[in-house]
Amino acid sequence: MHMLRVMGIRGRIGVLITFACASALACAQAVEAGPEAASARFNVTLSGQFTKNWDYVTTRVEGECTVTTHVVGSRVVTLRSSRPTIVTATSSAGRTRYSPAVVRFVTVRATQGGSVTTTERGLGCGRRVHVDCVKLRRTLANQTLAFFRSRRNEVSFRRTRDFGSGLPTTCPLEALEVRVERPGLHDAEGELSEQDLFRQGIRFQTASGSSVETTDLEGDPDGKVIARVNWSLTFRRR
Repeated sequence: MHMLRVMGIRGRIGVLITFACASALACAQAVEAGPEAASARFNVTLSGQFTKNWDYVTTRVEGECTVTTHVVGSRVVTLRSSRPTIVTATSSAGRTRYSPAVVRFVTVRATQGGSVTTTERGLGCGRRVHVDCVKLRRTLANQTLAFFRSRRNEVSFRRTRDFGSGLPTTCPLEALEVRVERPGLHDAEGELSEQDLFRQGIRFQTASGSSVETTDLEGDPDGKVIARVNWSLTFRRR
């Protein structure tokens, strides 16, 4: 099998579009030929991950002691289709539509861990307590995620529920400034060739989106939150 691969970087988005053709000749014909159909059906699958890492320090005064709390936390959410969703793509007046524009049967797994270190400083103050948080796991089956045509040759995901909700925010601690940072698949866009969706010689396309965002916390708390998102949406012709 011959592979025709196109790579690109657009801003903070990394995009990978992969085409598979039955032969080198088919690849060449697929690139040169015009659209062969106004509609096509696909098995659509999703693979993705987004992470949130926080590292910050808070300071308070208790009597004669200055108490600092250093928090390190990590939450990882992975998403993977357990089976394909059948999606029909249609083209009309130069605009591509997807029906249904969702990916079903997605299994979501969330894990969380971290540590909290409390240190006292001052006259007669010297206590230090370090706690490693219990690593927690949560699994959600048969989730549905919606996507849409965000512009020509581009797809994006709509906001989803917070898959990390329900996990404790006490260990590791999440300050309000940390809690408001909620990464998700909607933070990245992926490109694909809408024209090639309707070419018989091209068996599949994979659009991949990625983003990295760092939020600096200044004052109290003082630190940073890093959010990373990666996903791949594959359209495989039926």
